[in-house]
Amino acid sequence: MANVVSFSFKGELMSGTHNFANGGDSFKIALYTSNPYSTSSTVALTTNEVSSAGSSNYVRKVLGSQAVVATTATTSVDFADVTWSSATFTAAFAAIYNDDQSDKLCVVLDFGGSKTATNGDFTISFPDPSTASNAIISLTS
Repeated sequence: MANVVSFSFKGELMSGTHNFANGGDSFKIALYTSNPYSTSSTVALTTNEVSSAGSSNYVRKVLGSQAVVATTATTSVDFADVTWSSATFTAAFAAIYNDDQSDKLCVVLDFGGSKTATNGDFTISFPDPSTASNAIISLTS
């Protein structure tokens, strides 16, 4: 499976539901042990979410430094890298959702297999959005 953009997100972009501008809506990321989503999913789920029990140090994180990058052919969104410190958990998927809009689902990220941290840092590095093929969320003409 590859990254998935939900059908509802595409329509919500056209209706102005999501404000990705810095200072706009608050977006969060959740981690999952297996994928609970399909293209018809509309909101962030708790099914298969990484456990926050014990000393896992897992919580859903706010995505910071969001920025919209626009060129003549592409518009993309960038987020600051996110790290769970002293983490002990395994995740295979992540979901970015709009916390200010009833947890509306934006995109599901497939890590290409399970990734594990054992009392260390678990980091998601977002690529440079200026190249559309690298961006997490991008529209091209």
